[in-house]
Amino acid sequence: MKLKKLLDFIKKNKYYLIFILIITVGMYLRFYKVDAYRTFGWDQARDAWKVRDIIKGQIVLIGPRTGVGQFHLGPFWYYLLAPFYYLTGMDPKAANYLNILVNIFNFVVIFIITKKIYDKNIALFVSFIYATNRYLIEINRVPWNVSLVPGVALLIFYSIYKIVYEKKYKWILALSFLVGLFFHLHFSVVFLPLIIFLSFVLAKDKKRVLIWMVASLPLLLVWFIPNALYDIQTKNNNLGLFNNFLKDYLIKGFHFRFFLYRLNDAFIQFQAVLSLPNTYKYLKFIIPVIFSVTVFFDKDKKQKILGYLILLWFLMPAVGYSFYGGLTSEYYMLMNSVLVIYILAYLQKKILQIKFKPIILLSVIFWTCFVYVQSKDLWIKIPTRGLIDQKKEVEKRIRLNEKIEYKEGEIESYLWQIWVEDKK
Repeated sequence: MKLKKLLDFIKKNKYYLIFILIITVGMYLRFYKVDAYRTFGWDQARDAWKVRDIIKGQIVLIGPRTGVGQFHLGPFWYYLLAPFYYLTGMDPKAANYLNILVNIFNFVVIFIITKKIYDKNIALFVSFIYATNRYLIEINRVPWNVSLVPGVALLIFYSIYKIVYEKKYKWILALSFLVGLFFHLHFSVVFLPLIIFLSFVLAKDKKRVLIWMVASLPLLLVWFIPNALYDIQTKNNNLGLFNNFLKDYLIKGFHFRFFLYRLNDAFIQFQAVLSLPNTYKYLKFIIPVIFSVTVFFDKDKKQKILGYLILLWFLMPAVGYSFYGGLTSEYYMLMNSVLVIYILAYLQKKILQIKFKPIILLSVIFWTCFVYVQSKDLWIKIPTRGLIDQKKEVEKRIRLNEKIEYKEGEIESYLWQIWVEDKK
């Protein structure tokens, strides 16, 4: 009887059990012995110093400086870190503990939202690709404010979907709150207003949309209070820094050739997620084109709307970047990483609908090989230079009575401070 109950339980909850297994695999690939092979760089050292200030009673009102324009995001990430640093005696490994929870949050959000938009099978597929993808594994390991971007971005996408497709206009409250939160995570928040505006073109009752948008403003603006208080107290001008960014980096006028050049930045997540070598880099444009054509001829209205909403998240940054003359990095578009997998899942489903056994077999072989190639070097954790080695180096210098001067972006100076001066 006990065996029968167990089998019944497994059968009833098989999707969730498979998902738990996927999370386990994804978390192992990301965090097993992470202190032994992941060093703490400039961002992590900066965060450690700021969290130390918070624990010592200082109110920190501004967050990380953006790499583009040098204006400040919000400080939410610092305050998320604070309890973990406090409980570990200000040991910087605390950032890894928070990052583990953040990654679990991202996995849960991805599974639940994908299941609601599509179905359980696609939710498992998307979660599995996300769990075993080399690029996403490596960038998810880094404990920084960007860690929350995939989960929060997908929640924003889902809120838009609920408003536009399901006509649940109260979700504008959630949307405003999440956009404000995104201001604390990454500067790519600048693309969201245009994405949201063009998404609402499909909304049936635009008057109700406008009413709910006005009502939701406090949920958006509350996230900007810390930065505003900082500017008032210090007579600094974070808004001025943003204006300087606009003057220094934005190109006057639209140039079609430069727009084509910047398409690479807007669609870079296809190349990153698929690990495309430069020889096949044009696939990052071909795949979205195939998706666009396929979804255009799809008879399902829901898929057409979803296709439009998804494409906006790539096309609007392409337009935005066509006015930007500075440098970029692939993680600037990390907010699109899950949507890349959505596009792949949609095309995969269309292929399987052919119900031709050789095609099904080829699909299984392709994804098996893809997952193997992506994760094969990550199962065995070979220690390299990590936080443990950085600590050992500081311990050695302390024994030699060497003083390590303060440097914002060096974790060694932070470790010397908390061990020698703070007596932690």
